[in-house]
Amino acid sequence: MRQTKLIALALAAAGYLFAGAESANASIIWGSSASSGNVNLEAFDTSTGLLVPGQQFLVPNLTARADNGRGVALLGNTIYYTTADSGNIYITNTTSHADLGILVDTGFAGIANVATDGTYIYANNYQDSSGIINKYDTSGNLISTVTVGPGIFGRDGFEVQNNPNIQGGATTFISNRGDLTSPYDVYDSSGNLIISSFIDPSADGFGNGQTGIAYDGTNYFISNIFSNELLEYSGTGTFIGVIDLSANPNPPSGQRLLEDLSAVGNTINNPPPSNVPEPATLALLGLGLVGMGAIRRRKHS
Repeated sequence: MRQTKLIALALAAAGYLFAGAESANASIIWGSSASSGNVNLEAFDTSTGLLVPGQQFLVPNLTARADNGRGVALLGNTIYYTTADSGNIYITNTTSHADLGILVDTGFAGIANVATDGTYIYANNYQDSSGIINKYDTSGNLISTVTVGPGIFGRDGFEVQNNPNIQGGATTFISNRGDLTSPYDVYDSSGNLIISSFIDPSADGFGNGQTGIAYDGTNYFISNIFSNELLEYSGTGTFIGVIDLSANPNPPSGQRLLEDLSAVGNTINNPPPSNVPEPATLALLGLGLVGMGAIRRRKHS
């Protein structure tokens, strides 16, 4: 009887670890809604399409809250967010949701997207067609500027990525062609077009109406803004399916219009939190394995 219990204990502990490893495959996608006067942020589990508990809230900066929501980017537990009529990059986090101030005033009239490569923060001007992207460190210092897709006005789908399927995983940009305008093209780190129409929702039966894009290190997620859903694509740009968000309660703005998206784990420098087993779990597994070893030794003797 004791031998059976020890074996069961070991298997249960191992099963817990494997289950935890599998759950780590689900991505958490953050979104900022295009909402005036009630700017809010939300996080969704891509495996279910449901809200992450406690992660639907009004942005804490009151000036930003009264504006129109646009960009969101996650770097660890820090959230950077922007609005349509301000050049500020605001800061909060995933735990306290407190107002942590302003990273920098970019000087832009408005910021459609904010993105991160795991080290730096990128922002693009929403209200002109320059294609200018500013790159900042996490202290708000301007590091460099690059022009991506000049002539694009109101680009509202932009991401920095390290996709191993593209240039061996070098840092590249993926962007749509303007406000609500697909497809999504890929640019190198100098802003040169390298893949046209890498992702094209219209070719997959979706009309115009796509905005933010996020890359979780494996797949892409695109906001189908007027349909309350995300479109999922593989790392090679192949359509996978639709993630329905309609089962979730409405955000404080009253309507879910996800303008920008972000995924923790969007680059090799910004991995998602690892699903590390708790010490008690490791001890449980160790106990079971020791017991199994003792049983084996008894049988041999």
